[in-house]
Amino acid sequence: MELEELKDASRELGHINERQEKRVHFYETRAHVLTIGYILFQGSILISVSLQSSSNQCKRWWVIFTVSLLSSLIFFMAFVGAVRKFYETQYHLDVNYIELQIINKHMQEAKHSHSIRIGESSPPPSSSNEQKPFHDDCLEPDAFELFKRKVHITVTLLVLIVFSAVTLYACRSFLCNGGSEV
Repeated sequence: MELEELKDASRELGHINERQEKRVHFYETRAHVLTIGYILFQGSILISVSLQSSSNQCKRWWVIFTVSLLSSLIFFMAFVGAVRKFYETQYHLDVNYIELQIINKHMQEAKHSHSIRIGESSPPPSSSNEQKPFHDDCLEPDAFELFKRKVHITVTLLVLIVFSAVTLYACRSFLCNGGSEV
């Protein structure tokens, strides 16, 4: 590639990366907002049940349980969608950063070879301390970073599932035991 083509590709990829960063931030914020909203909603259900618990409501514990369970399911569908889009968008952003590094490396090589090879027909021999060029086919983000992201997402989901289970159990316990066993 020519130096000007590389500069254009670098600029274009920079603009794409800016948009990708905005998308990553959007999906991350969306997951946070969904989580906070879910915790507040479940907390409000739990508080209202604990304040109005009586032995007469034990017969209808399934109504509150169903409302809480349905809200949990709706939340998890929205949350998993947001987290999946976040993960995919972040992955593509990581690949774009690798591509940008490769383009910048090629630009440096093109500038260096242009300044040295004015009038030469063959490339100069490479020195032993010179870095090897990137290979264009190795566009995989850092496996450890991907693993850390997956672990973070999995732990967050597990914590939220445990929170849901505790909330569902507490609602039933408040309604049927008058809040004495929670």
